[in-house]
Amino acid sequence: MTSIRKNKIFMGLLYILVFFLLSEWLRPVIELTETGHHRLFLIFVALGLVMAFFDIPWWVTGPLKLLYILWFIVYVYTGKPFFTVESIVFIMEQVSTSLSALFSQEWQATTDVFRTVLFFALLWMAIYLIHYWVSFRLSIFLFYLLTVIFVAVLDTFSPYSGDAAIVRIMVIGLLLAGLLHLARWMERYGAAAKKDRLLVFSIPLLLLLVASTALAFYLPKAAPIWPDPVPYITSYSGKGGAGEGGVGRIGYGVDDSQLGGSFVSDDTTVFRAEVEEGQYWKVEVKDVYTTKGWELSEEDAQEQLYRNGDEVATDFPPEGEERSSALVDMELPFPFVLYPYGTASFLMEETLDYRYDPVQQRFDTLQENATFEPDVYEVFYSEPSYSLTALRETDTEQLSELPPEYDRYLQLPDELPERVRELAQQIAAGSDTVYGQAQAVERYFSTNGFEYSQSDIAVPAEDQDYVDQFLFETQRGYCDNFSTSMVVLLRSLDIPARWVKGFNEGEVIDTVDGYDVYEVTNNNAHSWVEAYMPGVGWMMFEPTIGFTGASSIDFDLEIDTSEPEEEEMPDRPEPEPEAQPEQPDAGAGADAGPTAGERFLAFVSEHAGKLIAATFALLLLAFMLFKVRKKWMPKVLIPYYRRKEADAETFEKAYLRLLKQLELYGIKRGPGQTLRSYAEYVDSFFGTKEMTELTAAYEKSVYGGDTKSIDWPELKESWENLINRTSG
Repeated sequence: MTSIRKNKIFMGLLYILVFFLLSEWLRPVIELTETGHHRLFLIFVALGLVMAFFDIPWWVTGPLKLLYILWFIVYVYTGKPFFTVESIVFIMEQVSTSLSALFSQEWQATTDVFRTVLFFALLWMAIYLIHYWVSFRLSIFLFYLLTVIFVAVLDTFSPYSGDAAIVRIMVIGLLLAGLLHLARWMERYGAAAKKDRLLVFSIPLLLLLVASTALAFYLPKAAPIWPDPVPYITSYSGKGGAGEGGVGRIGYGVDDSQLGGSFVSDDTTVFRAEVEEGQYWKVEVKDVYTTKGWELSEEDAQEQLYRNGDEVATDFPPEGEERSSALVDMELPFPFVLYPYGTASFLMEETLDYRYDPVQQRFDTLQENATFEPDVYEVFYSEPSYSLTALRETDTEQLSELPPEYDRYLQLPDELPERVRELAQQIAAGSDTVYGQAQAVERYFSTNGFEYSQSDIAVPAEDQDYVDQFLFETQRGYCDNFSTSMVVLLRSLDIPARWVKGFNEGEVIDTVDGYDVYEVTNNNAHSWVEAYMPGVGWMMFEPTIGFTGASSIDFDLEIDTSEPEEEEMPDRPEPEPEAQPEQPDAGAGADAGPTAGERFLAFVSEHAGKLIAATFALLLLAFMLFKVRKKWMPKVLIPYYRRKEADAETFEKAYLRLLKQLELYGIKRGPGQTLRSYAEYVDSFFGTKEMTELTAAYEKSVYGGDTKSIDWPELKESWENLINRTSG
């Protein structure tokens, strides 16, 4: 080994950094697997690195590591002393059980002790590889890169938070890579023997790393430019909905018990419908709010069976005798039919039953008592309409006279924060009809700064109410947030309400025989509200910003048919701001506009995409130029040295630059080869004597100390000839 590898202080520093880098692998593994005993694993890693650092022979290190592993197993799994009969019997039993499982290929039957031994074996191999990379290769880049990728993947796709770990890895890895590069450079150029230079060369690296880390830590951080990759990967799982409140693919899903979290778009076609005008397609309702989502009550109801063409009975009877029809062509398999409001009957070529559950309000399709997934069916319907006169006569006192069957539509959890009920009262203040209060709640979201979005949607904490979080904290969400909040607010006013799931109209893609053809995709999965108006019946309401589905109102008043002037909606109560210390008068500078730094950050934020693209283009161009530098470098070097002062110092620098250019060209200087021997080899390659002439002058100047005899203008021609030859 060369002297730099024998420098124990320098190599010891490298091993300490390697230990910290390897610990970043252990921390998430132990945290995610709930293994525990993190310190004991770190002690094993430290012992392995120490023994590798001092070059202890394998016949000593091997038994010591085995003894530590055996002690660990006995200590962790039995809690007994190591050298006892019980501990030896325990180890033998574990070995026998695991070997039997391995030979019989029953992998699941292996014990936890066996898995622990395998983990120690992996750590053992990792220590050996790292020792080889550091001591013999003086390169740790591969392990460094794998560590960054490993932690980044875990941070993205698992509960492990790698925010602090990434910073530690970058600092440790850059310092380690820089010191190893310095060691290779010192060996290559023979500087390793001069140990006093090691500190001189290391200080700029440390200062640069500390300065860059501090600068990066305190500079403002921009928001993520690219969206979270997890939704796009989980969107292909084949399951709609958010499920446990995480990120999911938009679409119809069964589990609504945990609402919240972001969605990604999915333009998979669900069905196409030939219909006179767009409809909301209902699937089912949910009636039990749990503070986190929706469930279906277990109330027994008399299920009803219908055949093809039978008149069906729902809470929304068709209007009049005239019927419209819609032809529905399903693309995804659903074991039920979707239906518009005012549905009268269904018709299908197959012979089957339509089972209607009044609690869930879903029409399941059965064929010979087995689940059936329809392909094409026709729905006959007549949209219900409502009298504005009757709606304006809906007295709130009538709500207390409703029969008990409506009680389940007033259910609210005991944990519901009181401020939600207070907000409902404030919104409804000034409206003395049930319809007026429902309208006030429906319009509240569009007039109080709420935002519709499917991304960056919060998930309520364990002790947090889903509606309360949306109303008072985030004010950002999609249909589930708006519809659930409206149902809860209406129930807080003792107005029966329920949560409805289905699909909105979709998009018109064609026209056939006077009917519009709507294509409905998973992106059109939707939820809305149905509320009960005393003396009128159930009505649908659409609180979600940007959606327009609504019930048809018959303006049957004999007086002015215009709606009464809307009373000003109360603002959502805001928490009182904390008292701020009195600020000094800014004077005329208060209107001076943003600072230069603020304008710069705003420009970067506005043009982030273009700046990133330009950066990538520049990096690609720089990489291409670097790869072909031997061709263009002479065109830069010759003018540069022509402008330099004609002295011995310029000649020495030009000669060293020539050596690098020759190496880049492919004429490499052999290990231990003298400059004079190398010059003869170069001249024999090009068929000249110019390199020998330049080398003799360089040795005379550097080693002979005769700088005055150097005639750079005379030597320049030979130097330029050789430089030009390297561009071929």
